[in-house]
Amino acid sequence: MKTPPFLFFKKPLIRALLVSVCAVTALNVQADDTELSLDQETLLLASLGDLQQNQMNGAMSKLRTLIDEQPDFRLAQLIYADLMSAQGGTLSAVGNNGQSDKKTLQGLISEARARMSVDRYTPQPNTIPGSLIQMSAEQKHVIVVDTNLSRLYLFENSAGVPKLIKDYYVSYGRGGVEKTKRGDLRTPLGVYFTTGRLTDDQLPPRYGTGALPINYPNAWDQRLGHTGSGIWVHGSPKDTFSRAPQASEGCLSLSNNHFTELDGIIDLNATPVLIGTSFEWLELDSWKQKKTAFSQVVDNWRSDWESKNTDNYLSHYSKQFKNGDMGFEKFATHKRRVNSSKSFIDVDVENLSIYQHPDNQDMFIATFIQNYQSDNYSGSDIKRQYWVNEEGNWRIAYEGLPQKGKP
Repeated sequence: MKTPPFLFFKKPLIRALLVSVCAVTALNVQADDTELSLDQETLLLASLGDLQQNQMNGAMSKLRTLIDEQPDFRLAQLIYADLMSAQGGTLSAVGNNGQSDKKTLQGLISEARARMSVDRYTPQPNTIPGSLIQMSAEQKHVIVVDTNLSRLYLFENSAGVPKLIKDYYVSYGRGGVEKTKRGDLRTPLGVYFTTGRLTDDQLPPRYGTGALPINYPNAWDQRLGHTGSGIWVHGSPKDTFSRAPQASEGCLSLSNNHFTELDGIIDLNATPVLIGTSFEWLELDSWKQKKTAFSQVVDNWRSDWESKNTDNYLSHYSKQFKNGDMGFEKFATHKRRVNSSKSFIDVDVENLSIYQHPDNQDMFIATFIQNYQSDNYSGSDIKRQYWVNEEGNWRIAYEGLPQKGKP
């Protein structure tokens, strides 16, 4: 019987890592030793797969290639260094890994475990996160972040159907998730949108090759009294390939090469960013049914507004409704007065997008262009609505224009 690979290792934390590798389903990542163009993460996973199979030479070769290509990949350096130590070799070729403190080592081990999870939790083909209900025709991409897996998924709008085209390892806040106040070092959960781009010459080195700010705090965060700002999707410190799963001050941090790739694909403004702790992945037919059901909720609201039956129209609003200026009673009085003066109302909803809060299935966010026309007024605006589930009925708890300067 071959000796389990983790028994070769002298560092307890590295042994723990290999124990966890051996405890899960065998890694399926394969790599040809002569292929040098593999993604760094793929090459790392392939080397761990070799270790699981006691193929030390293959693991050493892949790790050496990886370190040559990405010298600042500290996790790869650490594993390679311990392999060298196990075989009686010198560690000078991989730097000062042996001097790393326990906290740094633990962070690297957490990174390795998060990266290994991609093999066990790879979404099935043609499945879509249940929170990603409907992309508008103008939205070319959607970002979905699963913090439990430290994974960022990038979807492309393929004739109205979200198609997974990229996924990346991502770090989030040192304080965890569910940001509520300034300085808590947490990453917010919910539905957000990118608002532009900051270039590397506008940023300290710790943000890497650039940053995409998102609209935290959004209208709902503000309603809940959440504070803080400056939540971005950005790169990593320029001397570091990547970081532990929880390493930022609340932002989402990618390796610089992955951020640069993402940055080159998405629109800088108004790309949706869904951040959650877990996602239900739906088969295509189930996703289509859900999309139809939720879009019908919005269309029923539109239709009842056009009907001039104000009681039916107001039944779509929560008694807890607030839009910053008016609560429900004031809003209802206003709408009864305005609607009663119209001989006709036409409402057209254009470029509708619908996203469910990843960690609160009793909320969804609809954004659209509202084209309104009546006998004495016409206008077009972008509207955003936060719908809540009240005893099985979807009702609007907030609606208004996106925040000034934010999508």
